[in-house]
Amino acid sequence: MTDLNMEFKDMDGKMVVVVRGDIDAYHSAEFKKVIKEKMVSYSGSTLVLDLSNVSYIDSAGLGSLVALLKNARTSGKNFVLSSLKPNVKRIFEMTRLDKVFKIVDTPEEA
Repeated sequence: MTDLNMEFKDMDGKMVVVVRGDIDAYHSAEFKKVIKEKMVSYSGSTLVLDLSNVSYIDSAGLGSLVALLKNARTSGKNFVLSSLKPNVKRIFEMTRLDKVFKIVDTPEEA
């Protein structure tokens, strides 16, 4: 089990969250709480999750992302996922969440 950590960067008027580690049942509640707090305090309109360092996500992690997407939409913010590894992207495709989330190849594209 790898620890999950997040680094917040302001990039071209977007908040980019570089996520490192697995978004799983052990970490998803804390992950959701930290991102949600950051989203509330962030005045910009776009939040980008850079998932290039995430190699595993489970159903709890997906649930957290869906909840965060709802929060973002409620507060009028764009919520974008970027840099998904092929195995993580496949999970989004299998669950059809790739149709729900905006997914881009790099944070710059968001």
